[in-house]
Amino acid sequence: LRHHQSVYADFWRWSDTAATRGMLGRPLVSVFGWRTFGKGDGNPRTFRNFYAQANGAEMLRIAIIGLVESGITVTAPIHDAVLIEAAVDEIDEVVAQSRAIMEAASRTVLGGFTIRTEAKIVRYPDRYTEARGTEMWQKLAGLLDLEV
Repeated sequence: LRHHQSVYADFWRWSDTAATRGMLGRPLVSVFGWRTFGKGDGNPRTFRNFYAQANGAEMLRIAIIGLVESGITVTAPIHDAVLIEAAVDEIDEVVAQSRAIMEAASRTVLGGFTIRTEAKIVRYPDRYTEARGTEMWQKLAGLLDLEV
């Protein structure tokens, strides 16, 4: 950690400022105005993470608006990603379009900086799965009497 702090001193000064502002009860504000007011008894890590989390949420919100306005079926947001749906013969094109929309959202929020995206394509009859959710999915499928 000390090595990281010495190599990225500017980042740590910025992060320290956010933590201090939050701990003093000063507002922290995202690019599009979402704000939080700190509390002296808060966790400094919460304030250090605010800008990344809040502006990440701004990017996702703008991306989902763009996806929906483009006619792409958004099935669900998944933390910092989206689950979309398209016909098997159209999915590659729809994913490329979705990635472009999401990257444009990052440029909007970050003043021109692009955050690259990744995609995991799941084609029928396969299902989207995530290791962390396997146990919950099995419980839910059992309650709903679904084939797993």
